[in-house]
Amino acid sequence: MMFKNSTKLLIANFSLVWKLILYYIIVCGIVIGLIAPFFGTIADQLNTTGALSEFGSLLTNFNVSVNPFQLLVNMNEVVVEFLDLFVEFWQVNPGAAFYICFVLLYVFPFLIGLADLPVGQTLFGYMSSLTKYSFVGSYMRYFARSARYSLFKSLIMLPVNLLIVVAIVFTLRLNSVGGILIYFMPFILVAVLVALVALKKTFFAGWMPAIVVYDYNMFKGFRKGFKAVVRRFFKVFSTAICIMLLAVAFNYLFGTFAFPIIIPVFVAMFYVFEMVMFYGSQGMRYYVDLDTILSPKRLEENDSFREVKDLI
Repeated sequence: MMFKNSTKLLIANFSLVWKLILYYIIVCGIVIGLIAPFFGTIADQLNTTGALSEFGSLLTNFNVSVNPFQLLVNMNEVVVEFLDLFVEFWQVNPGAAFYICFVLLYVFPFLIGLADLPVGQTLFGYMSSLTKYSFVGSYMRYFARSARYSLFKSLIMLPVNLLIVVAIVFTLRLNSVGGILIYFMPFILVAVLVALVALKKTFFAGWMPAIVVYDYNMFKGFRKGFKAVVRRFFKVFSTAICIMLLAVAFNYLFGTFAFPIIIPVFVAMFYVFEMVMFYGSQGMRYYVDLDTILSPKRLEENDSFREVKDLI
């Protein structure tokens, strides 16, 4: 039900996807501009080892027509090559390496996160009263709060994202073990990626909706959102897994050149999913489309007396 309602709401608010695509293009332009002074140094090192051409070949060959086992071997080789280059670059240019890592690992997520509350406000207007809020207007109105929220969120997400990257790298390294394990590697890699990202999305799914719906600050919103997730954890987690599996399947089916459209679609899907989860957990009525109003069970019908005693 959560997945079905999220899909319906995404379709009803699909214009949000185009706005996100435009916003991500602007963010990528800003990040590229910040790193541009070091392009010459980076390009020289990549061209010397041939890693750039290998990475380009991997991107152009990432689609369903390629043998998945060979694709994993190529991914493993590229990852090892880039890790070696990263260590070497850090030793030769520690200042530049630190700056680039800071921009990619903190500034970039911070800029992306500035869209969270405006998107939530847009969905809140539609779900609550079929009101169409302007994304740009919400972005400007929420900018100060979004900046504080995104600064703190990016700081929390940094070790989580690094942990996911490390897990993926170690999973790819299992290719070197060989034997019968090699035949299960595509499924193991997808399982690790889907499970870890779904867990991350699940634990933080209620944060943004709590801030938008109840006008809480980011700390109180985090507590309220986490309680909402815990109330129906396995349903939220299973829905997040379904969305992630679809995202992996679509990206693999359509290939690298479809990433600029497919990725924002599933980012928007997760935004909608978070709002649907929160509304359902709180027992709040909401519009699914122009003709359908969903009325979840009230909070007191789902929880124990201890959990709702403050409402009585």
